[in-house]
Amino acid sequence: MASPQMLLERVPETSLSDSAGIKGFQLEPRCRVCRNNAVRIKVNDLLTNGASYAMVLRALEGDNAKLDTRERVTIDSIRNHTSRHFPVQNVAKATYRAILEIRAKQNGVDFVNGLATAITPMAFLETVMVRSYETLVDSDTKVDVGTGMIAAGRLQAMIDSRASGPSMAEILAEVGQIIHAVKTTVPKSMWDEIASKLDRSVNGVEPPVDEDSDVFDPDDESLEDDELDQLVN
Repeated sequence: MASPQMLLERVPETSLSDSAGIKGFQLEPRCRVCRNNAVRIKVNDLLTNGASYAMVLRALEGDNAKLDTRERVTIDSIRNHTSRHFPVQNVAKATYRAILEIRAKQNGVDFVNGLATAITPMAFLETVMVRSYETLVDSDTKVDVGTGMIAAGRLQAMIDSRASGPSMAEILAEVGQIIHAVKTTVPKSMWDEIASKLDRSVNGVEPPVDEDSDVFDPDDESLEDDELDQLVN
């Protein structure tokens, strides 16, 4: 488990004092994080490095101890700062933080109150993908013909695989036709019964067998030969 101090140690010293990237942005004086420059930089660095809100708060214990109660940073302060001000102050890094929080939520990782890093394997891989795309679209990046042909082939394979299956619109159209056929053929008094059986089937429940039903069973030995002939013919 990474501690807040360990996360801070991973950040270059220059970033802890560098306020670049917020030119033209008016720091929000009502935000307990923004109005203290040292706290703001530390919080932003920890958010970038995948710390949970609880870990960020723990890292601020020394800073909070020097502040009046009304000035101290809370988890709510960090949450609000992350959603409202962090994206403006650190556009690219906020993108990675958004990926981290979305994937953490999907994987049941508590990125608010948890004391472990909020980084998940899925967030790591998606961040690598996004970061590599940023490099790809850079005007100085060169992509050779061979790499382009491989990408084109894989893209075409993906397009073909999707084209071979029915689209969602086609599936919905077919379902609509089935519903229309049932409603125009089956008496309305039986609609509820059909819906009930479909519901049980969808939920993996076998519909009860009606022992008094007249449905033909070829294995029923109780049928006399003449009755069997009548049913078959």
